[in-house]
Amino acid sequence: MDRQVCDIRDIAVVSPTEMLVCDCDQTKVNLVDSTVGGVVASVTVPDMPRRICLLSEGMVAVSLSGEKVQFIKVGHGSLTLDRVLEVDKYISGITTLDTCLVTSSIDTPCVEMMSMDGKLMHTLDNQTAGRELFMKPIFLTSSRNGYIYVTDWKTNTVTKLDNTLNVLMTYTDPSLQGIYGIVSISRDQLLVCSQGNHSIVLLNPRTGNTNILLGEQDGLKNPYALTYCHTQRKLFVAPWYNTTHIQVYTLV
Repeated sequence: MDRQVCDIRDIAVVSPTEMLVCDCDQTKVNLVDSTVGGVVASVTVPDMPRRICLLSEGMVAVSLSGEKVQFIKVGHGSLTLDRVLEVDKYISGITTLDTCLVTSSIDTPCVEMMSMDGKLMHTLDNQTAGRELFMKPIFLTSSRNGYIYVTDWKTNTVTKLDNTLNVLMTYTDPSLQGIYGIVSISRDQLLVCSQGNHSIVLLNPRTGNTNILLGEQDGLKNPYALTYCHTQRKLFVAPWYNTTHIQVYTLV
């Protein structure tokens, strides 16, 4: 990004040539040209933007500090603020599944599923799990085959949930250290930001096998958020805190 230092908290591809960037410092969501860089459009949101999820063509949801979800319309080269949804928890992660919102909270560690108008449908916390499942569930992603994946940077785990938030599997591995961003790129491929060892880890949720895909030798340092463009087969990675750039890698 060719602008002043910003605090990027999440990124999301919205078209083969554009992606959204949450700038926490400026309380803005920016539409960025992902081919050449540069901000195409920008909107100021009511509070600090944290995470982004794509809802349908032309609409996204952004979690904000202050227990809110901001809906934003995305046009070709434009952003327009839509409605704000008030919720009862500080949201860390956000994704969508089966026309529902799925959110995580790190203050009261849990994952919740709600309707688009905020009606609570399912809750998973340590009490309902019957064990200390979550400590800091920070990022979420959903897969095309209907699963939700949760990273917890405190427990160094990735947890797989079904579409009613039942726990199916918890993954741990020495390569998963201080984990943050996660993205599903296929049925059997997850990419995870492992900040503790400055790497992007490829996790196969079917087998549990892991492989370090990118590391410090590739210029990575403190990877925090990531997104993937299927059309261009490009991975975009935002480092932790006060950055002027997003790193781009081509996956073969």
